[in-house]
Amino acid sequence: MTQVMRTDYAPTPAPAVASRGPYMHSSNGRKIWPFDPRPEEIDIEVVAHHLACNNRWNGATQHKKFKSRISFSVAEHSVLCAKFMVEHLKRPDLELETLLHDAPEYLLSDMIRPIKHKPEVYAVYKPLEDRAEWAVAQRFGLIFPLPKEVKIADEAVCAAEAQQIVPKDAREEWESGRLHDNSLVAPYEIEMMGAYQAKEYFLMAYEDAIRRRPNYHALPSSVVL
Repeated sequence: MTQVMRTDYAPTPAPAVASRGPYMHSSNGRKIWPFDPRPEEIDIEVVAHHLACNNRWNGATQHKKFKSRISFSVAEHSVLCAKFMVEHLKRPDLELETLLHDAPEYLLSDMIRPIKHKPEVYAVYKPLEDRAEWAVAQRFGLIFPLPKEVKIADEAVCAAEAQQIVPKDAREEWESGRLHDNSLVAPYEIEMMGAYQAKEYFLMAYEDAIRRRPNYHALPSSVVL
């Protein structure tokens, strides 16, 4: 019996799946999509872990007293910003917004301002940052976009960091200083905690903030550990 091979046969195509772009690994081993962040996939433990391992100032930091302290994390920075918001700006209602103002960096990392604000870079980066900020706001019930007071707290802590832990040559013109307001300086000593300590510090601040927030409501997370 002669077998005839069909040439008109084609396999049934697989169902189309919307691409979420490239993924990255998170600290709990799960995939996260920096170009398509979704509120229900955001896990505060992962946010805390990533921010605690993410250095500010591109790592150009050094404690003046303790030479072994060379890293200053986004997590520690965020807690100091929230503290300044409550204690000095007298806006406890914005404590959680301030604590999580850099949460998008758990996906996008901390980009130093001289690079971030280069127009051709900012045009690409800003939409990604806005999308991540929106997802964080939806997940944790935050105001979006963030109120201007959050930026004031951020700048005050930035100014303290610049004074205390950023080595500078006194003879040079420090151009990056022009990119933030130095008129208000947070009165806190920068500790430069280790990553694990900074993560715990951030998570404790988060628990305190949600406990103090009236009628706190957040979307449930789809992440089950």
